[in-house]
Amino acid sequence: MTPTPSPLIVCGFGRSGTRSCASYLANSNAVELQGEIPQDIVGQTMDWLAAAKAAGAGDGRHYVLARDAYRNVGKARPINRPAARWFGHKTPHHERWFDANERLFDDPERRPRYVYCLRNPEAVWRSYRAMPWNGFRDVRAFLKSWARSVETFEAMRRAAPDRVLLFNLDAMLIATDAETHVRAALFDPLDLSSESFRQPFDALGNRNSAEAKFGAPPAALPDRDRDRIRRDPRVARIAANYFPSMIR
Repeated sequence: MTPTPSPLIVCGFGRSGTRSCASYLANSNAVELQGEIPQDIVGQTMDWLAAAKAAGAGDGRHYVLARDAYRNVGKARPINRPAARWFGHKTPHHERWFDANERLFDDPERRPRYVYCLRNPEAVWRSYRAMPWNGFRDVRAFLKSWARSVETFEAMRRAAPDRVLLFNLDAMLIATDAETHVRAALFDPLDLSSESFRQPFDALGNRNSAEAKFGAPPAALPDRDRDRIRRDPRVARIAANYFPSMIR
């Protein structure tokens, strides 16, 4: 009998490895992970699912509707894996919808799992500055939003410590063996066996990096931006916990 699938949400600040994380997870036949939900319809989708749950009097049909909705509203080509044990989507900044997801998916046997993708703010801001769609007016506005995202993740972990995973892109990049690192961070906690993988791990490249998009690495940060990042007290506190190499 095919296990009943449970929700899996990949989130985190933009340019923090959400695409790489999603590609690792979606490489398993046990995972039906859809592409990003456009930010302008995330709220509509969540409200519709909450209404469907209320109308169904908690009979669980909203899980099926959620799975169909993620297929239909995601930006990428829909994935359909009937035998998957996990279903969900990859959407940056979706951590802000944690409380709504917790209320929506409250079946004790099918509680959601979350993967928060994290990257040091210097690298994230450097990548954002290279993007034509960057909407931050300056590094201060960026840092305020970035720190709030990380603090939301930390609140998620306090609320659901066994169901919130961390994909630290910095830690993976400096790991002696990337596959071993990803296995401990993602595969083992989700019980994903290499036998379910569609491709070898080494065949999964990052096609969403700034260098892959534009053919060259993004420009180095101005000294004033780097200094502003390193002087920020919220950054210093977060870096001490997750990015020790930033501490001087």
